[in-house]
Amino acid sequence: MSELNEAGSSPVRNPLIWISLVVIGLIIFVLLSGDRGLRLSGSSSDEASETTTPAIASVEATVTIEGDGTVGTIERSLLVSPGMRAREYIKDLRDQGKPYPFAQVYEKAQKYMQEGSLADAHLLYFFAAREDHVPSIMKLAEMSDPTLFRAEDALMDDADVIQAYKWYRKAAEMGHQLASERVDGLQQWASKAAEDGNPHARQLLLNFR
Repeated sequence: MSELNEAGSSPVRNPLIWISLVVIGLIIFVLLSGDRGLRLSGSSSDEASETTTPAIASVEATVTIEGDGTVGTIERSLLVSPGMRAREYIKDLRDQGKPYPFAQVYEKAQKYMQEGSLADAHLLYFFAAREDHVPSIMKLAEMSDPTLFRAEDALMDDADVIQAYKWYRKAAEMGHQLASERVDGLQQWASKAAEDGNPHARQLLLNFR
């Protein structure tokens, strides 16, 4: 009887306590593992930053956009809208007043053309042509001439025979012999092209009647 009392008086251990302890242990283990993983990943990213920093620094050191101090690999010229440089240059010339240095203007236009900055080149040619600079007049005419047209040198997709005639005629009236010959050449081209149904050629022929 006493043995039964002793057995009955022993405390009954709840299994939930053990389950709770196991769960808490797992949580602690996960937290410690996660923290270690973060430290490892952080150290690896720091190492990656250290290895890439010199390359970034070299780019920043060699490429700097003037003005706002921004660094990068974009050239400043790419940030300028087409024709902007020519417009600024023309404004400076007008502020200085006449006589304009047309030889210098033409040379700058040629440089822009070689660079592929067609809008800047055309604006300078046009500026000088309106001021009766014959080389610029001839350049505009040749770029519109259907017999000489080169798409890579023109802002237009196709030749403009009316514009070519207009500029050749202006130069011819100023006594430019080659311009007179080009006007005759346009007439011959228009006569043949009109027979093939070219409406621009037919329109041009009206100027020769």
